Amino acid sequence: MKLIKSIVSDLLLFFERVLSYLFWNAKGVRITFSCNVSRKAKIAKGCVFSGHSIITENAKIGVFTYGYNVNINNAIIGEYCSLAPDVKIGLDEHPLNKISTHPHFYDKIEQKKAIIGDHVWIGANAIVLCHVEIKDHAVIAAGAVVNKDVNEHVIVGGVPAKEIGKRYLDAE
Repeated sequence: MKLIKSIVSDLLLFFERVLSYLFWNAKGVRITFSCNVSRKAKIAKGCVFSGHSIITENAKIGVFTYGYNVNINNAIIGEYCSLAPDVKIGLDEHPLNKISTHPHFYDKIEQKKAIIGDHVWIGANAIVLCHVEIKDHAVIAAGAVVNKDVNEHVIVGGVPAKEIGKRYLDAE
């Protein structure tokens, strides 16, 4: 009986993945079959996500943003953002003042959204926590853990992320 339940559960997950794939590709959002993207997310036309990307219903993503193996939850991401492999944005936080950090031991807490501006580049394996705002044209170095807001045209890196430079744009 457990085997049958497992098979049925796997089949339902498979059909949900097929529906998600067809739904997003029909809307002009390119996702690969291996992605797990909620149909309740808000993703603009022209975005591309591949690998084993996970995008939850709590995500809003602007046009032509792309990523590979990204995990996006509780986030608003602007237009033309570049998300390198294995970036994680807006993952759930846990209370540290309870007897356990396991969700079974506390009521659901409201998660604040991470806000990413336009034309932001986030390097491989970077983590952007909930409640953080990264403004337009910023760069996040690979492996950084961003726990504070980042201003426009600023480059940050490290754990925790700190300013390591400025980005100067050519006049065009």
